[in-house]
Amino acid sequence: MERAQQELMGVLLEALYARGLLSRATYLGAMDLVRSGMDVPAFFRYPVCPAKEAEQGGYP
Repeated sequence: MERAQQELMGVLLEALYARGLLSRATYLGAMDLVRSGMDVPAFFRYPVCPAKEAEQGGYP
């Protein structure tokens, strides 16, 4: 799963860079962090919570 998360972050960074929203230095630095196994944001760690559980505050 960690590899998939790294690939997803790489694709997102590449898309931002391609649209001119990141400088080259920022893009390269962020990609280095992704490749080094940085801690992935919490929203990538948890599965989607079913709507019924979400209404009851069932997020982990």
